[in-house]
Amino acid sequence: MALLEVKNLSVFFKGDEAGKDICAASGVSFELNKGEILGIVGESGSGKSVTALSVLGLLPYPKAYHSQGSSIRLDGKELLYSEDLAEVRGGRVGFVFQEPMSSLNPLHTIEKQIAENLMVHRQMTRRQARKEVLKLLNLTGIRNARSRMKAYPYELSGGQRQRVMIAMAIANNPDILIADEPTTALDVTVQQQIIELLLDLRRKLGMAIIFISHDLQVVRKIADRVCVMKDGRIIESGAAEKIFKHPEHAYTKALIQSHNLLKKENKISDEKILEVKNLKVFFPLKKNFWGRVMSYVKAVNEVSLSVHKCETLGIVGESGSGKSTLGLAIVGLNKAEGKILFKNQDVIDKKARKFIQIVFQDPYNSLNPRMNVEEIVGEGLEIHYPEISGAERKRRILKVLKEVGLREQDMYKYPHEFSGGQRQRIAIARALILEPEFLILDEPTSALDVTIQAQILKLLQEIQQQRGLSYIFISHDMSAIQAMADNVAVMKDGKIVEMGTREQIFKRPQNEYTKKLIAAC
Repeated sequence: MALLEVKNLSVFFKGDEAGKDICAASGVSFELNKGEILGIVGESGSGKSVTALSVLGLLPYPKAYHSQGSSIRLDGKELLYSEDLAEVRGGRVGFVFQEPMSSLNPLHTIEKQIAENLMVHRQMTRRQARKEVLKLLNLTGIRNARSRMKAYPYELSGGQRQRVMIAMAIANNPDILIADEPTTALDVTVQQQIIELLLDLRRKLGMAIIFISHDLQVVRKIADRVCVMKDGRIIESGAAEKIFKHPEHAYTKALIQSHNLLKKENKISDEKILEVKNLKVFFPLKKNFWGRVMSYVKAVNEVSLSVHKCETLGIVGESGSGKSTLGLAIVGLNKAEGKILFKNQDVIDKKARKFIQIVFQDPYNSLNPRMNVEEIVGEGLEIHYPEISGAERKRRILKVLKEVGLREQDMYKYPHEFSGGQRQRIAIARALILEPEFLILDEPTSALDVTIQAQILKLLQEIQQQRGLSYIFISHDMSAIQAMADNVAVMKDGKIVEMGTREQIFKRPQNEYTKKLIAAC
């Protein structure tokens, strides 16, 4: 008998009074054996998380409900609507949620949050729980565990918070650990650390793991078997090697192919379009009694680089390396010391600045929710070309929307009415409307599903070819850098530690940090 059996699971959410109920999962069936790692992969909205939350009864009942015939059995015992679920949650089944910052209580220390689980399920005293918390933090690889016990969630890095979530989930030696997108928001090196941690815990504790992700390449590193989900259904399943080497379903093939986007070679001009010389961006960290700054965070420290016409310079590094701070400084959104020259003209000049535009990482937060697409995209025209007529303004907006793959009727919609990929297309259109010669792309695909990532990267390649644009492409994703960049600069702690052509960096890296980034891909 399998440890966990899910049979014909269908999940519905009740619509409003006039609406039809929404089917989030339909006929989902799979088994999980003791000590096995099952990967469930698919894009946003495919039903992965809904299926996982159903196992522990964590859906918003009664708004959510299961159809007749749905079954989830743990060691042969039915879990759906079971009165014993409180003992199963955090006891026999642990759950690691996608966004640890949202799942951890910001008002309680790490020790208190993990200890609570131990005191409820294992009836430990506070002193016993404190010893066990220290053991768990050491087991999950938290450095200086004794001092970190007193820390609050906001005082930890993303990787540390995810380790704390794993410590909470394994506190009661569960038979099953469900990890829902545990590496999505993390840098590639931290992703690798979390994967290695889960594999190590499987060896030490004999746990079975359900690993949920939209990234097939991450699943490939950890899973024994894989289920591929689309539109609430499992469309393909089998041994991991079979799925990756011989996929049968067209959707699975598309997911795998999304990681193999080929770089289009650019005809790079000898003309330098952008020069950055000895750039510094320091943020005050500590002031004395009289308000004098005593120490700084050196976010960007003595950085120099140049970009030629039609070139894409990839800037790669982990969170906190200074990539985005550098990009924001170039467009004048961060105060900086040093020289930034665009065609030998200081970018502080308004005339030069309109030819350098930026596309931000999170399109949902960078688009004004109270403005429709026509207003968002056309805002730059109002500032830089106030003399053009309303008809001409509308013509230019429509032209650039079509260029990025949007329709005329999309002009009158608002950001919340679009998917993540469509919102990023709107952000790209907003940047292109002023006919720039240079784009800074700050993690433009990190918040998107893999197939949408491939679409956006392909779109950016085509626009660059058509318009002869130069790019700075900022990312922590080495595969995206490989698909886009002609030359690559690797940043760490505010400095460029290595720079070279794409081939040099990926095939013959010199710096140990660069080697570490590439090995984690």
